[in-house]
Amino acid sequence: MDKLRRLYYLAKELIDLGFKGSLFRITYEILNRSGARRLLQPVKSRNKVSCAAYPGRDAMSLRRFRRDKKPFFITEPAELAKGIKKLSRIPQEEIIQEAVRAEAGQIKCFSRWHADYGNPVNWHLNPVRIVSWPANEHWSRVPAYEKQCGDCKLTWEINRFPHLFTWLRAYALTGDSRWVKAWTTQLKEWEDANPYRAGLNWSSGQELAIRSLSWIAGLYLFVEDESFREEDFQRLLRLLNLHGRHIYANINYARLAVHNNHLIGEALALYLLGGLFPWMRGAGKWKRRGRRLLEKDCLRQFYRDGGYCQSSHNYHRLALHYYLWACRAGECLGEPFDGEVYRAVKKSLHYLLAQINLPDGRLPNWGANDGALLCPWTACDYSDFRPVLTAASYLTTGKRLFGDGPWDEELLWLWGPDALNKPVQGYDYQRLACFPESGLYCLRQSAGDFAVFRCGSLRDRFGQADQLHTDIWWRGLNMARDGGSYLYNDAPPYHRHFMGSGSHNTVTVDGRDQMLLLRKFKWLGRVQAGNVSINDGNGATAAAGEHYGYRRLPGKVLHRRRVSSMGGGVYVVVDYLTTKTPVEHRYDLHWLLGPWPYEVFEDQPWRRVAQQTPAGGYDLRICTLSGDFERFKEADCSVVKGLDGHRPRGWESRYYGRRQAVASAIASCLTDKDIYFLSIFSPAEIKQSIIIEGKVLEARFNDYKWSLKL
Repeated sequence: MDKLRRLYYLAKELIDLGFKGSLFRITYEILNRSGARRLLQPVKSRNKVSCAAYPGRDAMSLRRFRRDKKPFFITEPAELAKGIKKLSRIPQEEIIQEAVRAEAGQIKCFSRWHADYGNPVNWHLNPVRIVSWPANEHWSRVPAYEKQCGDCKLTWEINRFPHLFTWLRAYALTGDSRWVKAWTTQLKEWEDANPYRAGLNWSSGQELAIRSLSWIAGLYLFVEDESFREEDFQRLLRLLNLHGRHIYANINYARLAVHNNHLIGEALALYLLGGLFPWMRGAGKWKRRGRRLLEKDCLRQFYRDGGYCQSSHNYHRLALHYYLWACRAGECLGEPFDGEVYRAVKKSLHYLLAQINLPDGRLPNWGANDGALLCPWTACDYSDFRPVLTAASYLTTGKRLFGDGPWDEELLWLWGPDALNKPVQGYDYQRLACFPESGLYCLRQSAGDFAVFRCGSLRDRFGQADQLHTDIWWRGLNMARDGGSYLYNDAPPYHRHFMGSGSHNTVTVDGRDQMLLLRKFKWLGRVQAGNVSINDGNGATAAAGEHYGYRRLPGKVLHRRRVSSMGGGVYVVVDYLTTKTPVEHRYDLHWLLGPWPYEVFEDQPWRRVAQQTPAGGYDLRICTLSGDFERFKEADCSVVKGLDGHRPRGWESRYYGRRQAVASAIASCLTDKDIYFLSIFSPAEIKQSIIIEGKVLEARFNDYKWSLKL
């Protein structure tokens, strides 16, 4: 039976990939596992690699490059220094301190926490497990070491050179050659420790792409410094050439088997390497292919409503950053990208703005979140989207989006100091913003008071099992939240938890996910959703919809939810679960709340969770009713915080590799009847009177009265 099940899952996966994708993936795996890849792309030591520039002619020298270099958007250090000093709230001392720590191998990982990679750096180290990946194995064999070496992203993080951006900022502030020497020293160490095609750091095209982009930024800022020597320049050219060759040779994996932000990053790297270093062997074909992908294949990842195929705000930001680099590079080279690229950026801008928490620039922690931030060159928190949105606005309208603030530093690096003086256009928020292709609906009361409702068929293979999830924000605080991701390649119970339905604000049936998680990132049976209805009138807005992920269970369970924004910080959520035939199921309504102190009260027929937040008290009331509107006596409600074990609960991860304990409230019922869950979120200071009469919920909040037909 297990063999038959595995064959069935394999067949389903191949159907999802399609004929062309399946053929490529099968061939790809055969080449890797048979060892043929090692023969086709053998490991080479540095003295056996030919990276000649200007084949048959004089090699490119540092002096010649300084004279003839292609234009790029990184401006002169003196101009950057003037711009940084104009910006408000830029912690100059912190930048220098962070640069010093990075010099000693203490790297800020995922824009949040520090890890010690050693001095000199161990480029293969997992700093959490304190174990190193094999340095001399062919890249195609390295994934087999995951069990003993842990999460590859913890090793890849330093190899992306995020600390180089700190050195760039420190250099712009001080003009001190110390930061140039820190980078060139690490370049030499990296080359010595990473033979061509050997080790983890050659195993992912996107990692090569991000590293190349970082190095290009370093080259253009440091190139005129007297401590940047010919030897350093030739080493950098050699490494960039090898990165271009490797990406070009293997980009079909991202194009045919993955087709997500990896493809955009790799296409961008090819375009920049070919455009900025045209004398390199192969540069012409790199540039042509990179640009063609960016203007055609990659654009298909963006939906018409402005959403992104990976069902993730973080990956959407990464894709936008890639395109910001591409557009700016194209403009500098005098070859602007097609208008469709700019239109995709503009649609993405409006899509993300509709869901932003204006007080701090955060969005709901929706979808996979791996800590990626291509441009860590502002003082803003990693979760703050204002830098990328400001840059996207400036690219498409020539105007800034927000008032003066640290988010403007991204404009400075991409456009120079003149951009800081441009006018602010602002943004008008809508009470109801609908994105049906992406499956997100935002019901907004004010800049920091809104709800986001998730209901839409999963269009691509990415995403989490989060249908009908609802985020709720009040006074700029995330009162009901998405758990995040935590770690992709370590601690399997936590990965499954954060990916699954149980960590989201929705209802699970018999403890199951809405889809079947076959492997770490592979869902089978993409959940379908629909029957969406929208209402905006009489002082309230509402969105409703249903999903069909549990129709595979006996009785064919259907889950429908309605989210109503009633004003004054009040939100009402009604869940209705029904079966075609009476079959007993366990239904669990889950709400992931905040990290603040809480108390639980029983106010018949309600259970009330009272949270004490920095903005005041905020309550969640839950009531469980049968389809005949009778209260379930056997209904149960539990609240826990930070529960570990095989089935973790009560955790949030906003930063990759870090988690914090938050309150998790679950209302449960075992029944063969149809069932309603009623949830009311409201400020504690509001005087309330709530009555259920038949199919009508009547409530009075202070002097405001409303009724809701269930």
